[in-house]
Amino acid sequence: MTEGRHDVTEPATAIDRSRVVAGRYEILERVGAGAMGQVLHVRHLRLGKEFALKLMQPEMVADARAHALFVTEAQLASKLSHPNIVSVVDFGDDPDWGLFIAMELLVGEPLSARIERDGRLPVDVACHVARQLAQALDHSHQHGVVHGDLKADNVLCRADGDADWHVVLLDFGTARLSSTRRGRDVEIDATPAYVAPERLVGEPPRAANDLYALGVLLYEMLTGSTPFAGRALDAVLEAHLHETPEPVGARRGEVLDDALVAIVDRCLAKDPARRHPSAGALADELGAYLHATGARDLALAQRAGLTACSREEAATDAFDQLEVACAGLDVDGTIRVANRAFRRVLGGDEPVAGVNVCDTALGQLHPGLREDLRLAAMRGETIRGQLLVPDGDGGDEVMRLTLSPSQGRCGPCLLVLHALVAAPPR
Repeated sequence: MTEGRHDVTEPATAIDRSRVVAGRYEILERVGAGAMGQVLHVRHLRLGKEFALKLMQPEMVADARAHALFVTEAQLASKLSHPNIVSVVDFGDDPDWGLFIAMELLVGEPLSARIERDGRLPVDVACHVARQLAQALDHSHQHGVVHGDLKADNVLCRADGDADWHVVLLDFGTARLSSTRRGRDVEIDATPAYVAPERLVGEPPRAANDLYALGVLLYEMLTGSTPFAGRALDAVLEAHLHETPEPVGARRGEVLDDALVAIVDRCLAKDPARRHPSAGALADELGAYLHATGARDLALAQRAGLTACSREEAATDAFDQLEVACAGLDVDGTIRVANRAFRRVLGGDEPVAGVNVCDTALGQLHPGLREDLRLAAMRGETIRGQLLVPDGDGGDEVMRLTLSPSQGRCGPCLLVLHALVAAPPR
């Protein structure tokens, strides 16, 4: 332990001022440690709310470069607010404890642990996770922030039930503001297994680096290993520059859909210009792929005569016939399932799975819907309100909106709209 700075090895049993950071965070226990920092479970003394507190490792305090990276993480991550990015709520420098970052407290396990335990993941799960991360990166990139070290260790699978696979992107300690200036050296702050080729030849950080890393991670989720796993460091770096990975289907031992193979290959293109134009474009392509394969699987099941009389199908039919408008949503607002009444509220009876509800007329009627989704899914809160919804005949319906946390196939959020009374014609 460095002189003048505390270390934490045992859980706290009562409020002890020597175990309080910045006069407001009571240390409850240590929950983890990395190369640069240890993570503590803390409670805010006034608010009573619990957070995760990241402290710089005592031996790193005198390292100017480590100090700068820690400050950069706090500054850049605090600019971001997205359901799939960990929220930073506070930052400071305690005279006894040193630099700290306070973040929302998340319960779950690293994606790397799940891959290590389960090996290759189901195709739909891998694509669902990659899509969430692409959406998170799109938000980050729109704010000019390149993560720079996307990898399975930096993705947390929330404890929301295995069916949901809600993931959160962590650790912006190596994040950078995107730049057009060419670097003069090849020193990088990235994990070798995921580093983009252009970074190895001195190109500055840019969004395309993260897309390559996400391609590596998607490959890893589908096969159980990164493209060049098992090689020495120099061989891995050389392969990123010059070698085409083994085809993802061959590594998985399964014939994969051509559309999925094309997505992976495009992410892993050596030339950044050949990758997707943005993380948002990648998220859209993954969403379209999931939607298309889901519709195709349903059609195959129907042709095979598999839709007769199962309890699950009966429940689905009953759900679709409900007069109350209901939809199951992902945290970002993507519709997983919606009944006929909900589709009518949106203005038709066309399939809406894969559509983001925040981008529909309902999102325009309720501008705070995106934040309400976050509160429902991440904090377990039930949100209630009223909306004026056009009825198609020149009038409005007053509808009660209920947004509540959920589990299972319908997603982490359940949105219900119940008509109360018709308003006078406009």
